[in-house]
Amino acid sequence: MKAFFQDIHRRNYFLNMAEGVLFVSSAAFISAQIVLPALITRLGGGNLAIGALPVIIYVGLFFPQIFAARYVETLPWKKPWAVWAGLIQRSFVLLMAAAVGILGHGYPHAALLVFFLLYGAMHITAGIATPGWFDFYTKVTPPNRRGRLAGLRTSLGSLGAFFGGFLLTAILALFPFPSSYALGLMVAFGLQMGSLVTQLYVVEGERSAPLERRPIFSYLRELPSVIQANRHFRMFLISSAVLIVANMPIGFFTVYALQRFQAGEELVGEFTLSMISTQIISAFVGGILADRYGHKRSLLIAALGTLAASLWALLAPSVAWFRLVFAFLGFNLGTEIMARYNISIEYGPPEKRSTYIALMNTLLAPVYLSALFGGWISNLLGYPALFAAGVIFSLGGVYLLLYHVRDPREIVPDTAPTR
Repeated sequence: MKAFFQDIHRRNYFLNMAEGVLFVSSAAFISAQIVLPALITRLGGGNLAIGALPVIIYVGLFFPQIFAARYVETLPWKKPWAVWAGLIQRSFVLLMAAAVGILGHGYPHAALLVFFLLYGAMHITAGIATPGWFDFYTKVTPPNRRGRLAGLRTSLGSLGAFFGGFLLTAILALFPFPSSYALGLMVAFGLQMGSLVTQLYVVEGERSAPLERRPIFSYLRELPSVIQANRHFRMFLISSAVLIVANMPIGFFTVYALQRFQAGEELVGEFTLSMISTQIISAFVGGILADRYGHKRSLLIAALGTLAASLWALLAPSVAWFRLVFAFLGFNLGTEIMARYNISIEYGPPEKRSTYIALMNTLLAPVYLSALFGGWISNLLGYPALFAAGVIFSLGGVYLLLYHVRDPREIVPDTAPTR
């Protein structure tokens, strides 16, 4: 019997890895940092529209989670929630491909509006799915292997996206607009559906201990006490908020480079390759560091990557040198989100995993409105001023991480958060 469960555990590990690899590989074709800003520009959108991208992503993704977590905590089995919500989320990628392909040429403004509506719906659905999915993911993965698994998912997925970047470059060069972007979105949909099929084979071996369902207002009233009682979690949230503001310039790097250096659209694929090449390395190394030393070090890698990207965007003298901006950015994208998720659940007890993830994300969701402020800065003062602001906030976030945030594994038992 013991050997059977060991086999199931090993099987789940590799299935979860394969699921992540396929999903992360799709990023080459639907990247909000490179591909989508270029698409929005081609559809007639300006800097404020580009600045709205991270707002839609993270407000849509994070805000619904606190309401979904209330329900997920009461479920003894998490997998059905993750699978069905994931299926709905992926369907919006297919609809976006259709909207861009059908409306993009003759009705670009209509295509832009429909794209944003579908993109928002996709992330809202993903937000509803996330507490159940991450609870399911952590439930079938031992704590001392979560960092390595997250790193391998992202690293190998980034390797898949690296080769996908070559395909994207070819698609953008060989097919006219808007068919090129529609085809790229179709490839992303296919990869994400493959990840969902893989997830179907992951075995949820035992029931979770469900919590009693509480009225929504009673549940919400209890949440501030989590922040008040857990000062380590509170400082982690403050540092995360500062680092989110530091990400303001990310969506504007591609547009700035295309305008400043008078470059063609094939540069989008080249930037993707630069970003993914370092993402492969940082995800793998960050995962190993997280299992050995805690997830705080992975968050530092991410923060330093953003700092270097914003600083080099100010200094790069040519388009060839500007590729380093996306190489530095890869260090952020390879580690930040999964490290933040993994560290958040370690600040609280296992039965509260969904609540800690959702509480973190819901509280941080409004901070992503800073991306709209980034669009306003770039319109009023220019891109260099925006990149300089990114450098300043990155330095602040790194300072807070180094001197005011403690990794949960370093907190002695008598100061650990109470339940």
